[in-house]
Amino acid sequence: MDSGRLFPISREEIILEKVRFFYLPDRTAQFIANILDGKVSERSLVCCHSGCDVCNDTIYKCYMMIKKSLEENKSG
Repeated sequence: MDSGRLFPISREEIILEKVRFFYLPDRTAQFIANILDGKVSERSLVCCHSGCDVCNDTIYKCYMMIKKSLEENKSG
């Protein structure tokens, strides 16, 4: 955590930071938030090898990194 921050990093900031880390469009942040909230099944993130504009495999890797960051942020 950045010691210069007055407030801890928010869930939305963590999600957007990781989405940008993976060079995903910012609109992907809401999709991942919906997965975290249980509105969309995590099982939907299966790569179909059809060359999607935004690959589900990349979204899944980003999602897993976000989950880990959120758990670390909660415990730390």
